Order: sequence, then C-alpha cells, then structure tokens
Amino acid sequence: MDLIKKILRLFWLNILWIIGCIPLITIGVSTCAAYAVTLRLADDDEEVQSMGGISRRFFKAYKQDLLQGIMILIFTAACGALGYFLFDKARSYGLNIFIIAGLAGYALVAFVFNLYAYPLISRYSNTFVNTLRNSVAVFFLNMKGSFRTLGIVIVEMIILYFSKYAYYAGFLIIPALIFYTVSLTAKDIFVRMENPAPAENTESSESEEFSDSEE
Repeated sequence: MDLIKKILRLFWLNILWIIGCIPLITIGVSTCAAYAVTLRLADDDEEVQSMGGISRRFFKAYKQDLLQGIMILIFTAACGALGYFLFDKARSYGLNIFIIAGLAGYALVAFVFNLYAYPLISRYSNTFVNTLRNSVAVFFLNMKGSFRTLGIVIVEMIILYFSKYAYYAGFLIIPALIFYTVSLTAKDIFVRMENPAPAENTESSESEEFSDSEE
C-alpha cells in the first residue's frame, strides 16, 4: 500500500515537473523544484505526503530557485553539447579503446559535476560555482553510494530512452523516479554534513564502553 502511494506521489510530481518544463529554459528550474519534493519524500516528510503538499512545495521551490535553475540547465546543456561534439569528432577519426576511454572519462566528469548539483540547489542557498564544487565533494564523500546511484540512474535513463518505442510512456514517471533515486543517496549525505558527530563525544563514549567492558 505504501509503495502504491509513493508511486502515485511520484506520478503527480512528474506531471508537475512536465508542466514546469513547458518553457524549455525552465527545465532546470523544474528539476530543482522536483528535487525539493523528492528529498522530502526520501525523508518521509509529512509536508509531501499529500498531492496538495507536493504541489505547494514544488511551486514554492520553483520560485525560489528560478535563477540558479536556469544557470544549472545552461551548464548541463553545455556539458551535453560538448560531449556530443567530442563523440562526433571521435566517430570521424575512428573509435578505438583510447578514444572510448577518453569519452567515458569525460562522461564521468560531467556526471560528477551534475549529479548532486540539482539537489544541492534545492536544499541550500549558495553561489553557482560553489554549488558545482560541492557537487563534486558530495560525490566523493560517499563514492560507493554515488557510483551505485549513478549506475541505477544510467539504467533508468536507458529505459526512458527506449520508452520512445512505447509512445514515450516512460516520461510519465521515470524522470521523477530518477530524481527520487538520487535523493535517496543525497539525503543521507546531506544529513551527515548537517549533523556531524562531535569528535569529543565520540571519544568519550568509546572510553565509557571500554571501561564497561573491563568491569
């Protein structure tokens, strides 16, 4: 039952995301607003447990992140355009293992810069350059989880691409599912950054446990 409710919430969020993307320049804004919702869904926040709550949070974030959302879209589009240019040039020269490795390396760098940039914008107020730096830092703060999330996202994107053979049915929910997938990992990292464990308390608790064990 909870799974069905979550799917319905993601479906509704996806509709809002599509509406927010209608002016193409606001795709980034709409994506940041969607992350403002999925980060709360990942945390089971009461605010987004209803369709009305999801709508209010989405449009509130949409207004707040307008400028940053447009900027991150331009950056993502530039990454994609450069990637396409490099791939096109590589094909004309002939693909080999070194060129393929170089393209894969570029794709990884682009993903590292972009993967957490959108949820960071939706959660924190910061300069655009610092957001990109923090996206890289967050990625490597939990490298294992980030690579696992990246792998799942790539699979979801492939499914989304092939949904064109089913009248693009994947666009009805997969974008929101991608945002939710990233949010599950991002939320845990953000919580750890916001609530660092004090070193002194950790040491004292360890000493108490050691004393208890001796008794």
